[in-house]
Amino acid sequence: MKNQSKIRLARFLADCGIRSRRKCEDLITSGKIHVNGITVKDLACNVSESDNIKFKGKVVKRQRRIVLAVNKPAGYLSTARDEFMRKTVLHLIGNIGQRLYPAGRLDKESRGLIILTNDGDLVHRITHPKFNIPKTYEVRINRNISDIDLKKIKKGIMIEGKVFKADMIEIAGKRKNSDFLRIRIHEGRKRIIRKVFRRIGYTVRDLNRIKIGSLLLGSLPEGKYRNINSNDIKKLLTPL
Repeated sequence: MKNQSKIRLARFLADCGIRSRRKCEDLITSGKIHVNGITVKDLACNVSESDNIKFKGKVVKRQRRIVLAVNKPAGYLSTARDEFMRKTVLHLIGNIGQRLYPAGRLDKESRGLIILTNDGDLVHRITHPKFNIPKTYEVRINRNISDIDLKKIKKGIMIEGKVFKADMIEIAGKRKNSDFLRIRIHEGRKRIIRKVFRRIGYTVRDLNRIKIGSLLLGSLPEGKYRNINSNDIKKLLTPL
């Protein structure tokens, strides 16, 4: 921060890779953050880099920002850690010396683009509904979809007490006993695409996220990752 300008404590913690901004707010309100020797619970607290900020007794300092695009294979969890020691997306990148967090989720059976970063504020901007960042998927279902069911998905379907409506859905390819669809949504509910198709009588055979915002998965091989630059980050944060 130039000229020791002050920012909200939660944002500072997120920028330092402690947690996402929302989880940093939880840390603050639960009394786990100390500023200049004082426990702070006020979310309106502003700090600068000259302040002594501690979490779990350790001084919090800014880190070099790392943002990775990962092509998650099926069979990996999109979490930072798993208590049952199952494979997570972090196993795909090895130890790079900094704690990274996934920006959003893909269920274990799904594959495709996921972002890993130590920038909690970026995680917040990608995942919070108010920023309106769309995600685009390729979906293979177990049989040919009817025009009526396509219209239902476009018009809106009630799922667990809340209406789901795709921003866009189109048939990308057809086979005798299955269709390939492309669908764009703003929803972040767990397994929402699978639940939508199950609700109208279809089974999702494959689910592949190919785009977040305007950032494409492209030719990145499955199980691999790449660093993304500032232009890519702008694409990530671009609502369509």
